[in-house]
Amino acid sequence: MTNIDFFSDFHMHSTYSDGTGTIKEMARSAIEKGLTTIAITDHMPLPFKTRYAMNMDRLRDYRKEICKVQQQVGPKLTILAGLEIEFIPEIADWIKDIAAMDWDILITSVHSLSVDNSHYMVNGNEKEFNKTLDAFKGDIQSLCRKYYQTIQQAAATHLFDIAGHLDVIKKHNGANRYFDETSDWYQLLVEETLDGLKHHQIKMEINLAGLNHPANATYPSDWIIASAIKQGIPIVLGSDSHQPETLGQYFDRALAYL
Repeated sequence: MTNIDFFSDFHMHSTYSDGTGTIKEMARSAIEKGLTTIAITDHMPLPFKTRYAMNMDRLRDYRKEICKVQQQVGPKLTILAGLEIEFIPEIADWIKDIAAMDWDILITSVHSLSVDNSHYMVNGNEKEFNKTLDAFKGDIQSLCRKYYQTIQQAAATHLFDIAGHLDVIKKHNGANRYFDETSDWYQLLVEETLDGLKHHQIKMEINLAGLNHPANATYPSDWIIASAIKQGIPIVLGSDSHQPETLGQYFDRALAYL
């Protein structure tokens, strides 16, 4: 079995993007919970307005505050300076410039897909997901194919350390409302994506926030985790916390499963 660090949380958001806790509050909570390492991974700035991304003019202060809090907590906790990079091929140069800023850790995630120069959410609410499906003319296979191929493109850039919430596309797929995970076409897309992670040496996150979402499941699903472990893909844990109270959430359940 792969080695997994159950005392490190590699995915969380502060008030610099869409979180409700300051970096200091997140660090204090981590220490109280017995964590030894955390990665602050706020949403990267984007060249268009969203409800969650950090403003570009806050990036310098963000890095300085992470360093300041690390000095304050000392050896009690290791704080990694990171970002969750929303991979959008159409803004590859923008992403490359931000990724080149010497980060400790970078997560790559797909939150939206571009269709005819418009961005449609896959990791939003159900209304937004249905709007995205409409943009693909109701073809769920085409939507899933574009989603997983985008993750594969991100891995091939060699800019990132971790693939975040790999199958968040199932967020609203309870009772197989949109697709069946056991379908050959879907499992092939996932396995191709795992092959890409392995080939490009990208870690895979078990994102526990999905247990609070309509999916009521980890991202990714158990069978994907099992396949990744079988292939020897390194695994890390991420709470995807947006508040101090949920750091390390459900890590005990991940431990029990693994």
